[in-house]
Amino acid sequence: MVMNKRGQTIFVALMLGVVCFWLGLTLAKPFSEVVNEARAEGQLNCSTVTEYQDKANCVVVDSLLPLLIGTIFGIGGFFIGGRLV
Repeated sequence: MVMNKRGQTIFVALMLGVVCFWLGLTLAKPFSEVVNEARAEGQLNCSTVTEYQDKANCVVVDSLLPLLIGTIFGIGGFFIGGRLV
């Protein structure tokens, strides 16, 4: 069976999208450990911050995990959705 160029691109985009989703799921645990370690008592100590700069650092560190994993999932979605339309 011979595929035309569009069929081949959809197949490759689907494979890249699945790899991106797999990469996002695989990296979620290590990123979570890094964020938890950064928020710990020895590093930022986010449980007892009083200054606005420290609070801002804690907010940035907390939002890092959803942004990174969401970006990886978004790229995978663009690979899949961009070629199917």
